[in-house]
Amino acid sequence: MSLVKKSLAKAVSSVPSSTEKQAPTAAATATQANAPANNTEQNEYLFFAAAIESDLAQLKTFTDISDKASYKSEALQRNDYLGYINRYRLSGQNHHNKVLAWVFIWLVDLKRWDAVLELLPLLIEQKQPLPTVFNTKHWPAFVIDQLYDDANYYLTESKQQGLYDIGFTLHRLINAVKNQDWAGLEVVGGKLYAIAAKVNKAQLNLGNALYFAEMAQAINDKAGVKTMLKELQKMIKPAEPEKQTAD
Repeated sequence: MSLVKKSLAKAVSSVPSSTEKQAPTAAATATQANAPANNTEQNEYLFFAAAIESDLAQLKTFTDISDKASYKSEALQRNDYLGYINRYRLSGQNHHNKVLAWVFIWLVDLKRWDAVLELLPLLIEQKQPLPTVFNTKHWPAFVIDQLYDDANYYLTESKQQGLYDIGFTLHRLINAVKNQDWAGLEVVGGKLYAIAAKVNKAQLNLGNALYFAEMAQAINDKAGVKTMLKELQKMIKPAEPEKQTAD
C-alpha cells in the first residue's frame, strides 16, 4: 500500500462520528462550488494533492530529462494516481483538480497516448485549468504541440513504425476534438490537421492526407499546406484528358 493510501485510510478511520452541525465559515462557503462532494472525497483529494506537490518538488531536483521521466513513471505507480483519477471520474465529481491536471501532463510527457486520449474529454468538459507555468490555457493545444513535435521527428527520420503509431494517435485526437470551435485557435487547429496531412501523405494515405490538408487550409489560411494541397489534388484528381473535337 502506498504512503498516500495508508495516510488516507488512517484519516478516514479517525473521522469523528458526531453529527452535530456547525455553521460554515466564509472560506468554506466561497470554495464549496469547487470542492469535492463529501468528506471522504475531500480527504482523498487533499492527500493526493499533497502527494503530487511533494512529487513536483522532488522533480525540481532533477536536471536530466530521462531521470525526470523515470521518476514520473515510478510516482504514477507508487501513489496510484490513475486509480484515484478513475474514482474521481466515476464518482461524477467536478472541481478544480491539480492532481488530474498534473497527472495528465505527465502522461503526455511519457507519451502514454491511450491514457491521454481517454482523459482529454474530461479535462475539456470540466474546463480544468492548466497550471500557470504553461503558456497555453487550452488542453487540446497542449497535446497538439507535443504530438506535432513527435510527428515531425518521425517524418524527418523516416521512421515508418513511428509514423504509423503517431498517425493512429492523430486520427484519435482529431476524432476527440471534431466538434471543437477553432475560432481564436486557428493556428492550433491548422497545426493539428496540417501535421496529420503530412503524416498520411508520407504513408501514402492520399485520401486522408487530402482531407486533412483541406481542413487545415479551411481553419487557417496560413497553415502551410498550400503546396502540399496542390500536389495531392494533382495526384488524386488528375486533370481529365482534353476531349477530342470532331474535324
